[in-house]
Amino acid sequence: MSTGTPDSHRDRAEALRAAVGGDTGVTEAVLRTAVAARAAGGPPVAEPYDDLARQIGEASYRVTDAEVDAVRQAAGSDKAAFEVVMSACIGAGLARWDTAVRVIEEATDAPA
Repeated sequence: MSTGTPDSHRDRAEALRAAVGGDTGVTEAVLRTAVAARAAGGPPVAEPYDDLARQIGEASYRVTDAEVDAVRQAAGSDKAAFEVVMSACIGAGLARWDTAVRVIEEATDAPA
């Protein structure tokens, strides 16, 4: 895969999307995938993950220590909580990526 080409950017985005649901991790892949989808505007997930994922997707600067602490307690460790937070961040970021690609493709005939 060459760097800097539109296809390589798409490939990297897809690899990142797949990694969220991958087999390696402390938390269940289904939880990471659901949290990523929620942060991207998807359906609600179980609490306390829902509040945190939604907040990361909408306005991450508003995430509170209490929300992170609740996820840490529910997840059982700092490492598991980190995976949940990162999954939400990746989901929100990829949602923005998808929107940008769609807008570019609709606005021009240039490949995104």
